[in-house]
Amino acid sequence: MLPNGKLRLRKIGDVPVRWSRPLPCRPSSVTVIKDAAGRYFASFVVETAPGPLPKAEPVIGIDLGLGHFTVLSDGRKITAPRFLRRAEKLLKRRQRELSRKQKGFT
Repeated sequence: MLPNGKLRLRKIGDVPVRWSRPLPCRPSSVTVIKDAAGRYFASFVVETAPGPLPKAEPVIGIDLGLGHFTVLSDGRKITAPRFLRRAEKLLKRRQRELSRKQKGFT
């Protein structure tokens, strides 16, 4: 990182960059990646001091299970949607209706 806004890479030299945000301190390493569109991205490793986390609203724990779709930490149980079972019942009824029909009749 140079004062003129360029990035100095070893074995390559000075490279013009478009910064997305300023770095909080001097980077310890940089990784340059080329995507499928031919664009290059630089990813920096910087060390920062941990700061306090923002206050959060009360949270609910969720348990995904087999008996019930979810069980929330406050004890509420939410049943799983039964799309396949509903479709199987409809298919069974329609196949019964079809098996009773004779070919050539409407």
